[in-house]
Amino acid sequence: MKRLYLLATGLLFAACSDFLEVVPKDKQTQEQLFATKGGFYTAANGIYDALATNALYGQKLSYEMIDLLGKRHTVIAANTYFNSLNAYTYGNTPVAAALEGAWSTAYRLALNCNVLIDNIDKQVGLLTAVEADILRGEMLATRALLHLDMLRLFGPIYQDDPSAVSIPYNELSTIAALPLLPADTVIGRVIRDLKAAGGLLAGKDPVIENGPLASEEPGESVNLRYRQLRLNYYAVLALEARACLYAGDKVNALAAAKRVLNDPAVQGHFPPVDPNRLLANQVNPDRVFSTEVLFGIYRKDRATIYTRYFDSENAGNNFLHPHTAFVEGRLFSGETQDYRFQSQWQQATGVGVSGHVFTKFKAIARPDANDPDSEYFYATLMSLIRLQELYYIAAESEPDLADGYAWLNEARARRGVPVQAVVSEADLLTRLRLEYLREFTGEGQAFFLYKRLGSTIASAENGSGTSTVAVVVADRVPPMPVSEIENR
Repeated sequence: MKRLYLLATGLLFAACSDFLEVVPKDKQTQEQLFATKGGFYTAANGIYDALATNALYGQKLSYEMIDLLGKRHTVIAANTYFNSLNAYTYGNTPVAAALEGAWSTAYRLALNCNVLIDNIDKQVGLLTAVEADILRGEMLATRALLHLDMLRLFGPIYQDDPSAVSIPYNELSTIAALPLLPADTVIGRVIRDLKAAGGLLAGKDPVIENGPLASEEPGESVNLRYRQLRLNYYAVLALEARACLYAGDKVNALAAAKRVLNDPAVQGHFPPVDPNRLLANQVNPDRVFSTEVLFGIYRKDRATIYTRYFDSENAGNNFLHPHTAFVEGRLFSGETQDYRFQSQWQQATGVGVSGHVFTKFKAIARPDANDPDSEYFYATLMSLIRLQELYYIAAESEPDLADGYAWLNEARARRGVPVQAVVSEADLLTRLRLEYLREFTGEGQAFFLYKRLGSTIASAENGSGTSTVAVVVADRVPPMPVSEIENR
């Protein structure tokens, strides 16, 4: 892994958004950075900013590469990169480059998390005990998030062979070659880190008492505000539930989900989207349902995602949209009152385009039309973990079928659709898959869902075409990046 870690060293704490730009290139500048309290938060913000880059959740692992692998869209014939993703042609040069970019960026950031954790342990008196625990917990959780998604992407179909060799797990803050580990070892370390993070954040994270704190108070430090843009206590529990379900541990997945869902403060801190403020609002609708987001990333240019990829009149060869009959006829068939259909999809207007286009990331009006820097918080937010997922995890994990449907129906009620009668395990899973597809378009969860379940993509669930997509291991398990293979 020599090449990977050389890249990491040269780009330590590179930040890519408006928060900051800090690039320590050697030990001396690293020591300077961690000589002040502000330096620790600068470093942490740099890591969060890098999560939002195109190589990770700002593009490849949200609305583009990973959603195409999950068969969410048809593509323009002239776009060979998109077509190669759609066909699982991983040898295509741009596809290989995209996978390599996700891998190298994820491992670079995992190294950065470790460097920050080490420096938290070394500092004396710069951070309060509470600040140190919160930062350490966030960085452990970020490290876990990155490894979990590299495992979900490059690892085996877990239920088929949990002991299959998968990916490295980086717990070091120095350059070293790391062994490839069995998938169950990796997921064990992910869950271990998340449990440790939850323990550090419990009782200390401001989100528990005060909620997301998505605003600034005059004269007050913002280091512990904007908790939806940090891996806060509730987001860590949700991520633990996701990881446990991936590992097939439904008992602990359910327990982690319930710790959030049954917390009386959560519904106040993260209330369901208000349909009265959403559906009749054509000026500044909150299409990402931001009040329910437990953790997300900041993208100041988020509106350009819509114009570049989803606007039928402007996107050109990058245009992504499900096939004509899919959205109304299959995804929301018979339930077009669903808040997601009403707010996140609209009839296509481009020449030669029919069906519906995806509007979750479409621009909204500014609070102050005369101030180009004014913006609503939710206009720049992209969700990575949302409360709704925990209802789905609980529904799938409940040992009693009726209890599973109860969680499903509670989730559906939050989206304005009616209760479903208890039928069977197979019916429950079919309905849960449909919920994932409705909820997480543009957020990259479909491919991971089908890979975890080891299931076909049914024709009724295929946004790319009208046929069933079979389970082919080579399609679900992208090859490890060439640079990683060559340096072993």
